[in-house]
Amino acid sequence: MPRYFFHVHDGGSVPDDLGLNLPDIDAARAAAIELSREILRSEHVGPFEDHPSWRIEVSKSPEPNSEPLFVLHFSLTE
Repeated sequence: MPRYFFHVHDGGSVPDDLGLNLPDIDAARAAAIELSREILRSEHVGPFEDHPSWRIEVSKSPEPNSEPLFVLHFSLTE
């Protein structure tokens, strides 16, 4: 089963050095969407508090600058 890594970038980087073993890229997309829900619902971390945009990059490497398989982008426009 492949391992996928979910790196969060919001003006800084929060690398995922553990990753998740998931059956395929569709499961990785679902996991990335769930992670974004958790970030958006978090009372402790305001996802748009310090930066108007952030993203989750999903790759097969624990290195945060690795080539992503896909990226979820989030931004606040006023």
